[in-house]
Amino acid sequence: MLLPRSAGHTEAMDPLDRLLDDLTRAQIGTTFNQYRDADPALDRPGAPAIRLANLAAHLRARSHPALLLVGEAAGYAGCRFSGVAFTSERSLPPERWTSLDRRGHVEHSASIVHRILDELGLEDETILWNACPTHPAGSTPLSNRTPTSDELAAGRPFLVRLMMILQPALVVAVGLHAARALPRLAAIRHPANGGAAAFRAGLAAVAPTSNRPDRR
Repeated sequence: MLLPRSAGHTEAMDPLDRLLDDLTRAQIGTTFNQYRDADPALDRPGAPAIRLANLAAHLRARSHPALLLVGEAAGYAGCRFSGVAFTSERSLPPERWTSLDRRGHVEHSASIVHRILDELGLEDETILWNACPTHPAGSTPLSNRTPTSDELAAGRPFLVRLMMILQPALVVAVGLHAARALPRLAAIRHPANGGAAAFRAGLAAVAPTSNRPDRR
């Protein structure tokens, strides 16, 4: 469900701006929209705008990506506070953090993803996204649950639009749930729960250097 906006506001935006604007207004099932909402007990003032700016910077820095990695959903220790899939806020400059945690939240699997992307020379050529772009909290705000099929379906149009705008050379689902939600995509093991080696091997197999666009 999206809230109304003025035609003039829409016309002034480029396609990526419109996508991000729609994302800020989306209500995907009962998930927490970290680009629109804030929890006073957990978030700094202005946190949603900072998260959206982090995401916009990530996408605009990779306007012709070799690879788009798609996870399942925004996790509480990663995208919920950083605004970027598979990314911990602690990996960002402190002024781009959004939580009240002075140490910054850290998602273990996010650290693995970025380390392996760097090892394979893909860090600066990879867009990170989630099939459900918002956070499905579990029993507490700092927990995760599996997104419902309806929530995954509601998130799919955002992914399709992103693919149309950035036209990545390759799109890969990461993990079983993302693979089931996006059955037409290539899929690799999620790095969590001892899956780092399999994630690296799978990524190296489907995204070799020869698949990258000429960036000269």
